[in-house]
Amino acid sequence: MIGTGHGLGTDATTEAVTAALGGRTPEPGDLVVVFPTFDQDPQAVLAAATAVAGAATVVGCSSFASFTGDGQVPSGCAAAYLPSGGVSFGVGTAEPLGSDISGATRRAAESARVRAGGGHPYSVLMILSDGLAGDQREVMRGAYAVAGATVPIVGGTAAEPLRMERTYQIAEGRVLNNGVVAVWIDSPTPIGVATAHGWRPSNGTMFVTRADGNVIRELDGRPAREAYLAMRGCDPRDVEGVSFAGLVMDRPLGLPNASGQFDIRHILGSTPEGGLTMFGYVSDYAVVQIMESSFEELIDAAARATTAALGQLDGPSRGALVFSCAARTALFGERSGAEAQAIRAALSGAPQAGLFTYGEFARVAGSSGFHNATVAVLAF
Repeated sequence: MIGTGHGLGTDATTEAVTAALGGRTPEPGDLVVVFPTFDQDPQAVLAAATAVAGAATVVGCSSFASFTGDGQVPSGCAAAYLPSGGVSFGVGTAEPLGSDISGATRRAAESARVRAGGGHPYSVLMILSDGLAGDQREVMRGAYAVAGATVPIVGGTAAEPLRMERTYQIAEGRVLNNGVVAVWIDSPTPIGVATAHGWRPSNGTMFVTRADGNVIRELDGRPAREAYLAMRGCDPRDVEGVSFAGLVMDRPLGLPNASGQFDIRHILGSTPEGGLTMFGYVSDYAVVQIMESSFEELIDAAARATTAALGQLDGPSRGALVFSCAARTALFGERSGAEAQAIRAALSGAPQAGLFTYGEFARVAGSSGFHNATVAVLAF
């Protein structure tokens, strides 16, 4: 059984990993995953996790907030202990991502695959990347180059408290700030990966008529901010002096995908020229719609993603890692723990550990798989 735990305060990482171990002694080949909140000193997190984990391999990344099935961690650390139990874990890293995000991710994933050793019929590639590195689609591109169309990819981008300054990742005994961590998982039994978001279109379609990186300049030939507000029925004069980031938190954009669903792209803010700054890149000529949801729909989506991941297993779950999005917390309010509770109920009480990210990776088939405002579940 996977072990999970969380800690608060100055000794949060030690408390979290100790609780996750539950009195067990880690062995070579085991994996410990830590999700510290960004206010935790990364070097101290690394030292504490390594000291407690002993012979196990340690990986992790910073979070907006983290959680287990037993509680929320607004400041501290969540941890998961994954005993090998016949599963092999291979870890690879690359830093800096720089201008070749895809190439760096490919190198990390290739190294992780080799180190996992193969020999098992089921594999999953877990990715933890710098949430501020740039186009996260390039992370997926590099991961896909190694995983191919049949190996599921899952994970999330490291986060911090919306300051857009720096995130960090932990692996191979060091702290990375502009890197990617790849964990290749080979298993003799099936592993479940699934995703859901709970958002639905609230208006008609718009075309991205000009985009530049993660900034949408124009929608339907109009300044993007103006067109977005008009589609929402807002007069720009009525929102003067209002925090734009706060205004749009509950109305992301959706991009129709090949499965007939939507990939979500969260709006971070607006530029002085009237563009929309996005967490994820959006291409020219993409079709987008404004999305909406409710607290109940988001919580239901988390449960559905968990149930779908469990449906891929061949027996009871040993536990799960969960990657949710910081953007979803806008509709949670003081009920932020409800999502973890819904996941725990779907897991029938099996342990979970997770974090709120700046973006989620979840792809079971095909080459796409970067998301915002979504829940991705990795079930064992």
